[in-house]
Amino acid sequence: MRILFAAPHRLPFLTGSVNLLVLAAWWLWQLAALHAGGTALPQGDLPPVLLHGPAMLFLIFPPFAFGFLLTVFPRWMGFPDLNARDFGPVSALLAAGSVIFQAALWLGSDGALVAGFGVLALGWLLGLQRLARVLAANRREGRPPCWHGCSALGALTFGLAGLLMEIVFIATLDPQAWQAGNRLGLSGFVLPLFLTVAHRMVPFFAGNVVANYAPWRPYWLLAVMWPLLLAQMAGQLGNMELLTFSASAALSVLTSLMLWKWWPRAKSPGLLMVLFWSFAWAPVGFAMNALLALGVPLGRAPDHALFLGFTGSLIVSMVTRVTQGHSGRTLEMPMVAWLAFWSLQTTAMLRIAAALMDESPPQLLLAAALFLFGLAPWAIHHSKIYSSPRIDGKSG
Repeated sequence: MRILFAAPHRLPFLTGSVNLLVLAAWWLWQLAALHAGGTALPQGDLPPVLLHGPAMLFLIFPPFAFGFLLTVFPRWMGFPDLNARDFGPVSALLAAGSVIFQAALWLGSDGALVAGFGVLALGWLLGLQRLARVLAANRREGRPPCWHGCSALGALTFGLAGLLMEIVFIATLDPQAWQAGNRLGLSGFVLPLFLTVAHRMVPFFAGNVVANYAPWRPYWLLAVMWPLLLAQMAGQLGNMELLTFSASAALSVLTSLMLWKWWPRAKSPGLLMVLFWSFAWAPVGFAMNALLALGVPLGRAPDHALFLGFTGSLIVSMVTRVTQGHSGRTLEMPMVAWLAFWSLQTTAMLRIAAALMDESPPQLLLAAALFLFGLAPWAIHHSKIYSSPRIDGKSG
């Protein structure tokens, strides 16, 4: 158990990996019961289709986000690493909330769903406080503002608001709370967080391994990104198609520019290229959102292009990099990571195809099966790493 608190990323990354694996199995089981005559799981008042989005958004992304940010926040601002007294309670609450919510999903207990998300919210709030404290120390010492830290903290704040809306939905069955929670979770939390981290890390990683690479990460990108994401979210929540179209189209152009400026013009290792291939989903997903606002019948395709294609692929890419480096391993894509990455690309395309075919059951089942079995070896392999000492004998 002590090894899980040897570094800030260990327990949260383990929690995220287990959540990914167990949620994928739960969703495949639910789809098989619905479309293939499989045995149904116990169920409360809430249909699984309405729990799928909140569970995926708030059980998979937050542990990975906090595991990463609790590691890099101090380093971004030149402070010593956080100790276990700082990150340990956050990690433990995120893990406990996940266990409670996962058990509730499988057992069909609506009350336990609220309890699970409630514990998760406590861990989230504590994590926000820990990260905000680092930003405050940076300000007190008169150092230059860490705009990436400010942006990430803003995304986490919107995410907590989304989580609280999901708790309201589960407790009251209010459909507006469900819609607000999902939109805050995706457009207010996940998308700005991943765009922020990519803005900070992708040019940095490329500059370390690509010959004659000129890193490009002007801060005005963050300043433009935020109002566009908030406008897109407001348009989606308020059914304002013109606002949604304008913001989504602008985001597609913005992320296309970022991809073009960042793309390496020289030979690059696979561990770097997966970051660019993952980011390439962003302009595609935003463009699909713009078309949807114009009335093109795309269903849930835009959300899944962004959720599975963009942010899901970046999770595999960045978590693999962090896990390899922080366990003393070579910075490369192992076979299980390649399997996970390409399975996710295929899953995203299958899920988009299902949306374009009026939620075709065969495509839904195939996408869910590939999501589970393609990512399972990666999640299991990483879970073993987080539970074991570094192979180079170093601490952490």
